[in-house]
Amino acid sequence: MKNNMLDLILNILSAVREFILFLSGTRLFFNLKWLGTILSLIFGAFIIILIVKLQVIDSWFKTAGNFLLTQAFPKRHLNKSWQKILIRLNKNDESNLRLALIEADNLFDDLLKQMRLPGESMADRLRYIDSSQVSNIDEIWRAHKLRNVLVHNHEYPITRNEMESGVKAYEKALKELEFID
Repeated sequence: MKNNMLDLILNILSAVREFILFLSGTRLFFNLKWLGTILSLIFGAFIIILIVKLQVIDSWFKTAGNFLLTQAFPKRHLNKSWQKILIRLNKNDESNLRLALIEADNLFDDLLKQMRLPGESMADRLRYIDSSQVSNIDEIWRAHKLRNVLVHNHEYPITRNEMESGVKAYEKALKELEFID
């Protein structure tokens, strides 16, 4: 009984194999292969267009990048560093105001490096960020330029408002990127 069943299955498989081999030599099979190839290319292109239009890749990289950054820079550490900067900002002496902006700039640059943005300087790395990633990128640029003036010209007169707006620009960007609370 088992042998008869096994023979029957083998005969059916052999017949299916012969039928497929017969079809593979026909014009119909050749046309079906071309049709399948063309449809695969069309649907593949459609999927690529959808991925680009829906910005799935950008979203994935941003999510993956944020995950990797939060692993490299735990929020607790960043929040603690940020609190030190805010304490400096709340002191009314000029040296602490200068240091608050410089440290905020350094912290932001460290995060840009962790994001693996290319460039030898922070300005080089900032060129890879646009307003879709950080809404106040122009304010970040102004704060970074002010920081450069402070570092290279110790006599530059500063106001508390200039320093506060610079530090607040970094704070807004860090919150948008979800690096601080």
